[in-house]
Amino acid sequence: MFHIGIANPRQKISAQEMRDELLWREHEGEINLNDIPKESTITNWITTFSCKWKQSITLKIIEEAEDALETKTSKISQ
Repeated sequence: MFHIGIANPRQKISAQEMRDELLWREHEGEINLNDIPKESTITNWITTFSCKWKQSITLKIIEEAEDALETKTSKISQ
């Protein structure tokens, strides 16, 4: 469910929607009610994941920019 919002940011779901989905899966017998976290826990997961994801993407962009600059600098030096 987390990855829906990553694949297509327009399809992000809220913590409440995620919990409702989990409750529906419990109703269908796929998971146990005791395994379903509170909405506040899901909210914390989403916030933490989003922050880490943004940090990861930022580091990747910085590394790519540094590599491009290094390549450009080495070509000029030759």
